[in-house]
Amino acid sequence: MAQASRSSPAADAERAGRMYATSPLPALRHGLDPKANKDVLTTLYNQVCQSWRQYLDVRFKLLALVPSLSLVALGVLFGNVPTPGMASLPKVGLALLGLALVAGLWIYDTRNSELHDDLISRARRIEDELGIHTGAFRGRLSPRHGWIAHGTATGLIYGATLLGWLAGLVYALVVLFSR
Repeated sequence: MAQASRSSPAADAERAGRMYATSPLPALRHGLDPKANKDVLTTLYNQVCQSWRQYLDVRFKLLALVPSLSLVALGVLFGNVPTPGMASLPKVGLALLGLALVAGLWIYDTRNSELHDDLISRARRIEDELGIHTGAFRGRLSPRHGWIAHGTATGLIYGATLLGWLAGLVYALVVLFSR
């Protein structure tokens, strides 16, 4: 593992607000020299970075589409937009479907977040084995506030979307049973 060089108190203070922890699992098998296998580590690092970008791409697409499409669907189903022939029972079914889809996507995104975090850990370890002190992953800035985190943001977005579908379901059930 690369050793951190001695630095100034100002650098040490800046380092305190960053994440340097690496995975205990080595990127290379025990006994293989990282210096002699720099090409392998670099190739592995590039693959980790590519996978990390793909997880980010999926995450941002889901966070853009799920609430937007849900809002439009809820507006059409339960808003003042006339839906001729749309009885309450199909609306109950569609609200249940929307609720299940958003819950499933939230679970999927939560698992992707775990895999995303694992990729960051692997990338930090590879950066460490390559001798990089502060890279794209190793030495990332820590959140200034504990509640500023990806999980908090996705929880708010998916939670609000689920509440929207739940409200739509309750509304459809009230209409159905009030007739």
